Amino acid sequence: MDDLRLKIAPLMEALATAKTAAMNFAEPLGQRFWVLQAQLADIVLRLSAVGPVRSGLEWLLEVNLVQSVAEAALGSRRPPPETLLSALLALLGLVLLWFVLVPKAKLILWSFIYFFVSRDKKPHKPTDIRLDRNGANCRHMKIVFIRHGESQWNSVFNKGWKLFLPFRLVRALIKEVGMLFERGSIFYDSPLNDEGLKQGWDLLTFLSSQPAGCREPGDCQKPVEQLQLEDIVSIIRGDAGESIVASSILRRAISTALLALGPRFLKSTVARDRVFLMTSLQEISRNVDTLAITPSRALPKVPPDEAKMKNMGDLMSHFYKTRLDHRHNVGNKSLSLKANKRQDQFVNWVFEQKEVDCIIVAGHSLWFREFFKSFLPKSSSHEAKTSKMVNCGVVAFDLYSTTQHGTKVIRILPESIKEIYGGFETKGKKSKKA
Repeated sequence: MDDLRLKIAPLMEALATAKTAAMNFAEPLGQRFWVLQAQLADIVLRLSAVGPVRSGLEWLLEVNLVQSVAEAALGSRRPPPETLLSALLALLGLVLLWFVLVPKAKLILWSFIYFFVSRDKKPHKPTDIRLDRNGANCRHMKIVFIRHGESQWNSVFNKGWKLFLPFRLVRALIKEVGMLFERGSIFYDSPLNDEGLKQGWDLLTFLSSQPAGCREPGDCQKPVEQLQLEDIVSIIRGDAGESIVASSILRRAISTALLALGPRFLKSTVARDRVFLMTSLQEISRNVDTLAITPSRALPKVPPDEAKMKNMGDLMSHFYKTRLDHRHNVGNKSLSLKANKRQDQFVNWVFEQKEVDCIIVAGHSLWFREFFKSFLPKSSSHEAKTSKMVNCGVVAFDLYSTTQHGTKVIRILPESIKEIYGGFETKGKKSKKA
């Protein structure tokens, strides 16, 4: 026993020394804490005594809602002004901590502001000014619109029986909470769902199965109005002509472009063929699924379900890392950047492109429909002005820009609009013609 005591004596002595050191360390900290608390209490007391601050606090204490909250949280319907101020400052501290710890906190706050304040749907008013295509300053560009595939937002709100909507919503909210500290979301910047991925595959299959076009010299320079389906498909595939690809900054549009045009990117170099991400193509709506989770001048992250797609390996992850150009991603649309201004930005960019005869755009149904409404002649009754494109639908047309008698004219010729795949939704069903 004496031997055991001798052996553990150094250990006990070390523990006693550690305990003493801890107490010596903690005691000053405790003293500092109480001193700091007293100093803060004094600051709050002095601040609450300032005339305008005290008047504001007394006014708040007259509000029934504030009194009810104060009674529940502080145990009194009319706490002293300094107590109310302390509670408000503590709440402010928690909010600031939330913004520091949760990356998406700023986006969540912005989504509420945008939903209630935004007036996004403000496109251009169409005109019937006659287009002079033979004018010296008239410019032309072939445009191909590709609508994104179905999204996870659609899975929650637009599919299945309405009776089960609450259950789908609760399940989605649980998943959303699990992604709170990640740059991922089901609701914000909603990615493709399984059906949307299948639609992208179907479009890829269609484009790959079409015969070669633009076989005659100069065919690629012709307007859409004079081209056949196989000619336009060859341009989309990158087999003919000089074309570039642009996309909305929302992930469902980006993924649709990368998936459906995958063979094009596999056979072209990274330096030559990338997808230009553009805030100007962001969808027209106040809903949270139209807000991007990718910061300004940053590259988006591939959605988890797409990173592990069957038969794709890590190809989507590779495309997300190497095939996206973020120079035109200036972050989320602002309150002032309404639909008409985004349309202007896009059109200006289109006609700034040199040595390009076609621009392929991956985007959204409302943005596309409003674009047609803005730049088709006012007298035109084309269905593009009233109908959405189907998911993964492809439509090509000719876009002209000119200045006539001092007035800038941007025009889509109704006769040039061609449904390449899917086309427009028709009443009662969705068109699937090719």
